[in-house]
Amino acid sequence: MNIRFINFSLCVLSLLLLAPFSATATAETLAVKDPEHTTELLQRFDNIVADPEARQKANAEGQERAQFCFRCHGKNGNSVRDYVPNLASQNPAYLFTQFEKFASGTRKNYVMSKLAEILSADERVAVAVYFSDKPVIPRDNRPEPDMKGQQVYQSLCFACHGDKGHGSHTYPRIAGQPYEFLEKTLLKFKQGDESRKNSPMTAVVGNLSDEDLRAVARWVANMP
Repeated sequence: MNIRFINFSLCVLSLLLLAPFSATATAETLAVKDPEHTTELLQRFDNIVADPEARQKANAEGQERAQFCFRCHGKNGNSVRDYVPNLASQNPAYLFTQFEKFASGTRKNYVMSKLAEILSADERVAVAVYFSDKPVIPRDNRPEPDMKGQQVYQSLCFACHGDKGHGSHTYPRIAGQPYEFLEKTLLKFKQGDESRKNSPMTAVVGNLSDEDLRAVARWVANMP
């Protein structure tokens, strides 16, 4: 049987087992489709992140709620599968915003969309904070980078993701992501994949050759 199918099935099972513990999630998921409610949630999120005591509490709660994430994203947020992204050291506001997009259907992924639907807003905050506080661990199987990748990065990527690839409040950290994940994600953007619909990345990489995409993926995978 296909290993990825087994892993996928286990993730779905984890979500089903988790569902009874998130009774408030349904109403909040419906509300997240309202832009005003989304703004309210983001403000609540920013307040928690800015308060050391509240952030510490959210971190502890996030570790408990993130148990179902560990199979794919790793206990410390460093992915255990090359086709799955790291969540470690990801910008917490970006992580939280992606949860909101999965919940509203703006971004689509079967497992992540189901997950976002059953987690309450507070649980989404906690999980985002937990993973954002974990360090990225360099992978052993990174392909060798080359100057072509650096050139592509400097011309197209650094304005949003920064010189070091660490992103910002609204842009993701991409430094140190698994090469396979980076390559496949960039190709999805280029091909206009439905799961990445309406992303500005489609226009950014639309005219790049597959060779250039792989070169910049190699470069980013090696960024600390």
